[in-house]
Amino acid sequence: MATKAYFLIRTAAEAAQNGHAGWIRELEAMPEVQCVEHVSGQYDLMATVEAPITAVLVAHKILANGWVKHLHILRMEEIPSREPRLSVARQRELIRARRGEMQRFLRTR
Repeated sequence: MATKAYFLIRTAAEAAQNGHAGWIRELEAMPEVQCVEHVSGQYDLMATVEAPITAVLVAHKILANGWVKHLHILRMEEIPSREPRLSVARQRELIRARRGEMQRFLRTR
């Protein structure tokens, strides 16, 4: 079952000085990110994320960026699946694949 989440993102001070356009494009390039909006107040950006298994993996991926100072998960909700439920073995296979992707992503930083 897919998960939809809303993330509030506070950028580091040096990132805010350079504007947010580059960071917004970087977030929008992530396949799980549906929408990124600039907000005013305590946080700088709000991202809507839809992940096939869990949005927490996407949160860790976003936090790996040096320009992110703080990320707050505002709300998470499960999206009803239109497809038949995956077997436990298939779910574990997908989680292992995602974990491998995250490890490769973090090694490149």
